[in-house]
Amino acid sequence: MSEFSRINTATAHELWQSGQAAFADIRDARSFELGHIPGSVHLTDASLSDFLADLADEQPVVVVCYHGNSSQGAAQYLAQQGVEPVSSLDGGFTAWAQFFPEAVERN
Repeated sequence: MSEFSRINTATAHELWQSGQAAFADIRDARSFELGHIPGSVHLTDASLSDFLADLADEQPVVVVCYHGNSSQGAAQYLAQQGVEPVSSLDGGFTAWAQFFPEAVERN
């Protein structure tokens, strides 16, 4: 059975800066609109198949939610779908916005 890992904000920020990872934000549409990690995909049931199809082989995926709890279940689901490596962002978008406010995109 595939597993996910948990990733801290500093490591996630390094992945984001390098452009190596795909970021999947599972928060509600309004929250995503109000602020998200630049380049992240708003992952919903409707966008899941396109997201999976667009991933490069072995491209790291970081799943983002509000506080790092719901993203664990979503990361586990993606791992079960064969996505690897996949991580859940500890502290979620709340921690990201606190530590990296300059790296928040608002619509």
